[in-house]
Amino acid sequence: MPGLVKRLAGATSDKQALPRGFLVGLVGLFLLGVAGTGCDVSPPAAMVDGATITQSKLDAQLSDVAQNQYARCAVELQGASLPSSLTGAGGSTVSAELASYELSTLVLGELVAQDLARRHHLVSASELSAATEDLVAQFESSTTSTTSPCPAQVTGRQLLVALPREFSSEQVRYLADEEQLAVAVAHLDLSASALERYYSTHPSQFAEVCLSDIALSSQAQAQFILSAVSSGAATFAGEARQSSTDTQTAHNGGAIPCVASSEVQNPTILSAIASLVPGQISQPVEATTSSGGTVWLLLQVNARPEMPLAQVRSQIRLMLLSGQSAELTREIDRITSRARVTLDPRYGSWSRLRGVKPPVPPAAKYVLSPGADQPVGSSLSLGG
Repeated sequence: MPGLVKRLAGATSDKQALPRGFLVGLVGLFLLGVAGTGCDVSPPAAMVDGATITQSKLDAQLSDVAQNQYARCAVELQGASLPSSLTGAGGSTVSAELASYELSTLVLGELVAQDLARRHHLVSASELSAATEDLVAQFESSTTSTTSPCPAQVTGRQLLVALPREFSSEQVRYLADEEQLAVAVAHLDLSASALERYYSTHPSQFAEVCLSDIALSSQAQAQFILSAVSSGAATFAGEARQSSTDTQTAHNGGAIPCVASSEVQNPTILSAIASLVPGQISQPVEATTSSGGTVWLLLQVNARPEMPLAQVRSQIRLMLLSGQSAELTREIDRITSRARVTLDPRYGSWSRLRGVKPPVPPAAKYVLSPGADQPVGSSLSLGG
């Protein structure tokens, strides 16, 4: 049977400890990178209020997302929905949909950077460092979900390390810019003292619960084992190894990795452990399995530790930032509505509401060989 780890969050959904991205107003459309030209002299893919996004810059982003599973995973973990078609019709090509998606990302990244510059709000090295840890925290929260698109068992920090170096740097830079724009427009305090103050005034948010479980087929069997353990005739860990049908925890004496108390959403389990102190065992409780059957559980609370501030600093930052998503969305709407964006026609056209719209191929009657015409989303070459 599936382990209790999945059942802690309830029967039908997974509870995320952290937001996947606090810029909810854009529905995950613009979550990838920041344009920067450096010494790049390739032709422009777009001009954004006088700044250039080069074709080689776009090609690098497209190559990372199209060819690297960790880059795709990182994008999706932040709440974005990639186009269903990534590769194009020929070799070394990507779909026009993906190209439009990525170019939209780079345009918005440039607009955010320009808005910060107009405010004379430069992103410091310490803010980049904080954004790095925030990105790891976002990844860590999401990779523990049963619906994670990432390779199995990858942690948030492992994912960041596995990303292509330039792509990783741009992910961090964009998050840092996004966070600092939220700070600027909402006058948000993310100082060390502000984080410590939030931590001290919200203790219940940072408590963990460490449990062990024994899963059994009948109430009578659960009651018998509870009596044996309570009388000292048996140990909880020993009975878990010998009798539990929870294959994920039985070999470890029933022990489940500690989780934040706020992540325990299953009402049956919440009720069973609500009044237990460390060392106590619940009465047998009936729970529903993922396959629709029933199982009887004995739950032992092993500890209720408080997570240290250093461990939850990024969590607090992201919670404070998420509270300013409406302000940030309004600012994004403002800067995109006033932006002057022109594109190389091969990539489509710019819409203030939809970002980059893919080019529309000519009608078949205007094409000498209609069978060679490809629909929108067919292919764009990587490399011009």
